[in-house]
Amino acid sequence: MAVLIKTMIEKWVALYVRLSRDDENEGDSNSIAHQIEILTRYAKEHGITHYKIYKDDGYSGTNFNRPGFLEMLADIEAGMVSMVVVKDMSRFGRNYLEVGLYTEIRFPELGVRFVAVNDGVDSDNQMDNDFTPFRNIIKNIGYSGRVFC
Repeated sequence: MAVLIKTMIEKWVALYVRLSRDDENEGDSNSIAHQIEILTRYAKEHGITHYKIYKDDGYSGTNFNRPGFLEMLADIEAGMVSMVVVKDMSRFGRNYLEVGLYTEIRFPELGVRFVAVNDGVDSDNQMDNDFTPFRNIIKNIGYSGRVFC
């Protein structure tokens, strides 16, 4: 008789940071080190001790073909991540349609909570969810003058 043994895998929180070459013009406030500081402080303040930092340094937010993001996505799809935390929506991505695909559809399907610390976005708060797409559109218009990047 075979005995099935179920292994409990402790999920972790993904802290995602990104900096593109264009973002470097915005100064230290978007630096990788500054983003990591903000996200680890958030983790500590919220009792999160089990996390992994994923980073893309020098990659544009206009697409999601980034090594750190793809590694994080693979871990999410493998069921190893319970929550994704970013400094703000622009660090996650600049294409609001793709951002929405992940934050509004894919992550909820996979049971992954999404938090953008400085934007006050938390997918556990329905009120935040209602305004997230609009925030992202407005930010991207200000960033590039175009809605799609």
